[in-house]
Amino acid sequence: MGRMVMVVGLVALFLGWVLYRALVKRDLKEHRGTLTLGLMFLGIWGGLYWLLWA
Repeated sequence: MGRMVMVVGLVALFLGWVLYRALVKRDLKEHRGTLTLGLMFLGIWGGLYWLLWA
């Protein structure tokens, strides 16, 4: 149960960061590298989860 809470919390933090940068600061294009890295991490993590435990 703790792992699921941790996953949901980290994804919520990442989405919050993206929304903050896109809507409040309006400088998401300057942080494109961080956005790409975060999305790659989520994609690889999701792929591994699906392959190993689903």
